[in-house]
Amino acid sequence: MPSVISSRLEVHNKRRLEVYNKYGGRCAYSGTPLEPDWQIDHFVSKRECWFLRKDPDEPNNLYPAQKIINHYKRALSLSLFKIFRMNDLHKKLAKLPKNPRTEKGLRRKEYMLKLASYFGITPDKPFSGVFYFEAFDKPMEGK
Repeated sequence: MPSVISSRLEVHNKRRLEVYNKYGGRCAYSGTPLEPDWQIDHFVSKRECWFLRKDPDEPNNLYPAQKIINHYKRALSLSLFKIFRMNDLHKKLAKLPKNPRTEKGLRRKEYMLKLASYFGITPDKPFSGVFYFEAFDKPMEGK
């Protein structure tokens, strides 16, 4: 008879595989191939689901995301994530120091540059305004 822990692990691994395959092994936000440390993002945050009395682990609410993108998004809704985090990311890159003086400053610069690289953002090239899943899920024209 399987233990409770092993059966929960099987359910977790099955759900994780389903989420991984949702966009063909790509991050729902950037469209980049998922790295080994990828995470499951709750599209509608657990906190918001609690207020809405919805199950946060509903399959439609789970999106595959690069760890750093999930961290940067936090519990923000999609519109707030775009407005407050993504739309000005290129401006934040432009303000990064060329040679950070502290270890913390160096880590912050590396973090911001890695995050921006997933979206092809540079100080001169802002966020396109469209996440991968939005283009992926868009109905095909003429069908």
